[in-house]
Amino acid sequence: MLVSKNSDTENENNTNSQTPRHNLSFNAIQKEDWNQIMEEESINDFRSKDLTLALFYSAHLTTQDHINLIHIFSQFKDFEMPNPQEPSAYYAELIDRDVGRTYQWIPYFKDKQNQDQLRKLLLNYADYDPDVGYAQGMNFIAGTLVYFQVPQPQKIFNELIQNHRNNYIAGTPGLFENLAKLKFKLKTSIPKLFKHLQEIGLNDLGICFSPYYLTLMLQNTPFQYHMLILNIYQLMGQKYITKLLMAMLKLSKNTIMKIKDVEKVNKYIRTELAVNFFQEIEICRKEQRLIQLLFNIGLIKRVNQY
Repeated sequence: MLVSKNSDTENENNTNSQTPRHNLSFNAIQKEDWNQIMEEESINDFRSKDLTLALFYSAHLTTQDHINLIHIFSQFKDFEMPNPQEPSAYYAELIDRDVGRTYQWIPYFKDKQNQDQLRKLLLNYADYDPDVGYAQGMNFIAGTLVYFQVPQPQKIFNELIQNHRNNYIAGTPGLFENLAKLKFKLKTSIPKLFKHLQEIGLNDLGICFSPYYLTLMLQNTPFQYHMLILNIYQLMGQKYITKLLMAMLKLSKNTIMKIKDVEKVNKYIRTELAVNFFQEIEICRKEQRLIQLLFNIGLIKRVNQY
């Protein structure tokens, strides 16, 4: 197997054996196909193709292309906000507190007008869905839409949160279910890493992985990939968060295995895991090794041996 020279990926079951090279094939989307999708504002002619992989692989897609795609992928075609009402003072207070904490390291979010737009998105959702109201993590999703000036941001934000709603309702059942699935996949697919995390005392995966689920992976991911992530989420739903996390963990397995302190592992997972993943994506794209890397870390499964 052709492994990225910067990658930590290895075969768990037979790390010393020669792994055959593969002719990696997938139902690709070409540049002209993307142009057709943009012009027709529809993916109906391309549903049989691997759109998620194509989003990773299509380096020519601009930020504006991704902004356009998020509307094309949208399911809320005839969305209307209900008549505005005042959300509860409790939610308004939580929102006011978290607006100032949203991407606070970015000067854009220190501007009052941008903060007001962020606040409005969150308050409107609290009114739209009072059973959820507001929960931490939602502010980063709304903040991304504000930062990229996505058209009809309320429509897109409401759709994203509705599709992820079970992670925010009382008791967060969706979050616990996602963390349980992640734990199972980690234990069965990367057992050495799972054992290492257990041995250093990281028994509760929620400590370091909850922010990835509650913010749709946006909080600690470089901004230039935010629209890519949101488009993948629109296509695949929350199951793809777990899939991406597993890919990131496979890529960084050896790095994490060398860290013996639980707090340092926690910090690495929360702040460096996604950053290192996307850095490697860019390196492999430039060196024309991206398809092989995506196969190695489990994001491509359809292969033909030769």
